[in-house]
Amino acid sequence: MIFVTVGSVFPFDRLIRTMDVWAEKTGRGGDCLAQIGKGNYEPSHMEWHRTLPHDRFSASMQQASVVVAHAGMGSVITAMSYACPIVLLPRRFDSGEHTTDHQMATANWLEDKPGVFIAWNETDLPDMIATAEAWTGDGQTLQPYAPSAFTDRIAAELKQWIKT
Repeated sequence: MIFVTVGSVFPFDRLIRTMDVWAEKTGRGGDCLAQIGKGNYEPSHMEWHRTLPHDRFSASMQQASVVVAHAGMGSVITAMSYACPIVLLPRRFDSGEHTTDHQMATANWLEDKPGVFIAWNETDLPDMIATAEAWTGDGQTLQPYAPSAFTDRIAAELKQWIKT
């Protein structure tokens, strides 16, 4: 199953519309489940829900062969916790999809991470889904925690701050 999620705060009609067209063209709508949030676009070629209860959301992530999502860290971390490849289509500020372009920066940072595939625009999405479906992982996974060198630096800074 391909699980599509837009997160819980902002609508993301561009992602849902693109996935609905993909589902129709490939005939794989029966293999897709989408959580569409508050968007205006309602898919006609795949199963969808505005929201999913936490247990159904988690089960869908766990059962998915690929997750397709916005570039939100919650979606990335959850997919990685289930060792599920994820395809990200970042929201764009200039399209009114978010308040900043931080998702573009997030996608840029994640681009070479194992199991993460970036569709920089909607025309990239079909190829990235195919790439994610073919990914074997070879034991690679995105680490769920920051490197110790990073957390040690933060701890040292906090200790200095607390002393003052």
